[in-house]
Amino acid sequence: MTTFRGTVKDGQLVFPAEVTEQLGLHEGDAVEVQQAALTPAQEAVKDNPFLAWIGVLPPFPEGMDAVRFTRELRDPDQDAS
Repeated sequence: MTTFRGTVKDGQLVFPAEVTEQLGLHEGDAVEVQQAALTPAQEAVKDNPFLAWIGVLPPFPEGMDAVRFTRELRDPDQDAS
């Protein structure tokens, strides 16, 4: 299956000129899109809300990994194993 990328602008799906030429489309042509084949491109996510949190916490202390850190958060009185 060939993948073509386009953008949504003013409620319309817009393809670059090279794509429309390759598909033999002209202005005003109707195009049928099957939902199962239509997926958002990764670049469409412009603002990742999680990026603001990168670097907020300091690195783990020496000898600490994510699993041990999480276990200690859940039960700080439990002995580390």
